[in-house]
Amino acid sequence: MASDSRVRRWIRLGFIRLILPLLIIALAAGGYVWLTQTGPIPPRADVAERAWRVDTAVVEPGTHQPRLALTGEVDNPDRLVVNAPLTARVARLPVDDGDAVEQGDLLIALDRADYEPPLRRAEANLADLEAQIAEARRAHQSDQQALQIEQALVDTAQRSLERTLALQSDDLASPSEVEANRDALNQARLALNTREERVATFESRLDSLQARRDAAQADVRSARRDARRARVEAPGAGIITERQVATGSRVNANEALLTFLPRDGFEVRALIPNQRAEPLLRALARDEHPAAEAQLLGGSVALRLMRLAGSASARGVTGLFRFEAPDRSLRPGEVIRMELLMPAMDDTIAVPPSALYGNDRVYRVRDDRLERVAVEHLGSTRVDGAERALIRSETLTAGERIATTQLPNAVEGLLVQPVDDNEASP
Repeated sequence: MASDSRVRRWIRLGFIRLILPLLIIALAAGGYVWLTQTGPIPPRADVAERAWRVDTAVVEPGTHQPRLALTGEVDNPDRLVVNAPLTARVARLPVDDGDAVEQGDLLIALDRADYEPPLRRAEANLADLEAQIAEARRAHQSDQQALQIEQALVDTAQRSLERTLALQSDDLASPSEVEANRDALNQARLALNTREERVATFESRLDSLQARRDAAQADVRSARRDARRARVEAPGAGIITERQVATGSRVNANEALLTFLPRDGFEVRALIPNQRAEPLLRALARDEHPAAEAQLLGGSVALRLMRLAGSASARGVTGLFRFEAPDRSLRPGEVIRMELLMPAMDDTIAVPPSALYGNDRVYRVRDDRLERVAVEHLGSTRVDGAERALIRSETLTAGERIATTQLPNAVEGLLVQPVDDNEASP
């Protein structure tokens, strides 16, 4: 019995040790809940919406002239490649690659000893044929005169033979006399036939000589042309490039020697987007040539759009621009930045560049909140010397205001506070 009571006592002690921590935790949790529910409630703080300060501009549709930014490459399609007219030695070459020359300056001269002998031979052959033609004409005149004489000789021989035959019938002439007169008549007829043949073939012989003379004249002209080309002078002001020989070099016929770039032949080729080409085509059809400006090392230069290339691509069509006053520093292959003054466009709006988002939208300020408006970006323009983006939109109306401050978090409905000091139109 004693052992049973000890067991029961240990069980009660174990139960108490297990229940006591749980009771303490439950009392602590109940006290925390009671304190939170019966304690004072702090007042709630209302968060005010932030208003972003922005500059604004008044929408004023009008007529503006867009400025289209382009990248062009300098070219010179009027380049002149100087080739050797014949095989010869280079006697003089006073210019080098990159030299600027003026009209009449010597570019290259070939050795006279190489081009004068062919010229002299051609001239001598022509002179010989001219002499042959003159001799043939004189001989023809002599043949015509001799033809009459030989015809008379045939008539005389014919009458002599007839008399001899009449005498022979009366036994007054011998057969040998008859044969002698017949031989004389045959010889006279043979001479007459030969003379007639020479007279009849004169025109064909003359044509042959004249054809040979024409060929000789062509040879003389060719030799003289080669002699002229053996000395090349600058046809105008320009630049020398691609010099491929040196003084004393032996060059072959048609070999390229150097290239001359006329100063007034420089142009710029720039790709114009397809959507911008139509108004330019209409302007060119009216014989109007839009102006352009480019920046070179020497400063700003003026150009004119002369024409559009005959072919286009998905990217656009190439515009060909001529310099108003070509600069000495121009070189083919040079890449330049330029601005094309497009034809004036009605119902366009000039805004600060900062008003444009993503190249196709602006934000209108209405009731101090932003409203997104889709626009068409037409390029840039200048207003009172200031750079402006040129847009067009059927949604914007005159007198409305658009935000011109570039906000990184600009969204539809954003609360803004227009700055009064900048409410004037740009």
